[in-house]
Amino acid sequence: MSTAGGAVVVDYEELRRMSRVWRETAESLAKQALSVASIATERCIFTNAIFDPAGAARVETSILAASAIPHGLAALATRIAADGLALEGVVLKEQLVDDFPARQLWSLEAAMSTATVRFAFAPGQTLHDLESRGAGFAGAMVGYLSPFTEPLLEAFAPSASFKVDAALHRPVVVDPILGAPLALVSRVAPERSGYVSVSKYRPLWGGTASGSIGGVMHRISALEGFPEASLAVEAVTSADGVVRYVVELPGIRHLGAAADPQDLSGAVNAMEARTTAYTRCVSEALDAAGAPEGAQVMLVGHSQGGIVAMDLAGDPAFNGGRVRVTDVLAAGSPISAKHVVAGSGTAVFSVENVADVVTHLDGVDSASAPEAGARLTYQFAEDQQGIGANHSATLYANKLDALADSPNPLVRDFTAQVAPYLTGRTTTTVYTISDAVPR
Repeated sequence: MSTAGGAVVVDYEELRRMSRVWRETAESLAKQALSVASIATERCIFTNAIFDPAGAARVETSILAASAIPHGLAALATRIAADGLALEGVVLKEQLVDDFPARQLWSLEAAMSTATVRFAFAPGQTLHDLESRGAGFAGAMVGYLSPFTEPLLEAFAPSASFKVDAALHRPVVVDPILGAPLALVSRVAPERSGYVSVSKYRPLWGGTASGSIGGVMHRISALEGFPEASLAVEAVTSADGVVRYVVELPGIRHLGAAADPQDLSGAVNAMEARTTAYTRCVSEALDAAGAPEGAQVMLVGHSQGGIVAMDLAGDPAFNGGRVRVTDVLAAGSPISAKHVVAGSGTAVFSVENVADVVTHLDGVDSASAPEAGARLTYQFAEDQQGIGANHSATLYANKLDALADSPNPLVRDFTAQVAPYLTGRTTTTVYTISDAVPR
């Protein structure tokens, strides 16, 4: 909780995290209570009871008092669990009230109430105004409901298979409406070989190191504004003389089909498959950049780019074969169900805006997802009341900028670990990527 302009600002995501900590503490205490209670059945206590009945009775009484009622571990676990549930209920109630996009709703209602009169004089403008305000309200509602995506999918998804996967926190492999396997996308829009060429567009930052994890995400934001589908490879020679490679992977740019991997079918295939045209483009780009076999690589991606980064980090032919992926930084990416190669030591830092619906598209809540390897998931809540605004790379870059001085030791450890990728003599190459060799 903080104050801004005299008003009290409540960080609901922090309170929700506190509730989860309480629940985990309650579970731990309950397990300890069972462990303590099991001591009461030890054979030595019954053996000693023959020689010292009173002493054995005192031991049994102490064990019962420590593990059960009225002030034992089990009772404490019950109280903490109840407090955690109560806090979560209060947070949910208050957040639903505070975050509701009332301004957009009132704007839409005002337009609808005068539409009949205005239509007679300016029909085109009236319809455009209604469409614009309706879209604004719809977009704001998506951001409003995004933090509750997983339970909503579990409750209301038409597909029974999808609901079961979501309820069990399993990777989603079917669509939420018809229950059709996502693998069918590959048959309808099959992945092609992938092709890269040096881009004719030159970034303003070319030849300089990013300096920070926020800085590298700002570069991805700039790449997403390039006229062509692109990715960048930076060869960084740090103070230790080792050349390391940063691969910057932008997100989806076409909500339909296109001739490059950064389209809707490419994003769905990246969710379902490990090898795609996009992942092959990354390998080709590293080849073109002269990265030697076994080179140390940091993969940084936004949205679909983060999914592709995890696909590569989870592919033993790439991570541990072609190169060694030491770190992955993903922003706004639904990667909760994806894991790195076992034993690779790859560290993953995933940044998620809970108001960003894209981070929920895998149907798995990061807080409950099984972890593999060293993974840190940082969640924050910043509702810009628009689907694109909540998902933008710039928003994530700004959040990473704000984490530069974070007291969180896990964030500081990751930042220190990737420092050699962020400072030093740098060569930048931007590659245009496509599904196949242009004719």
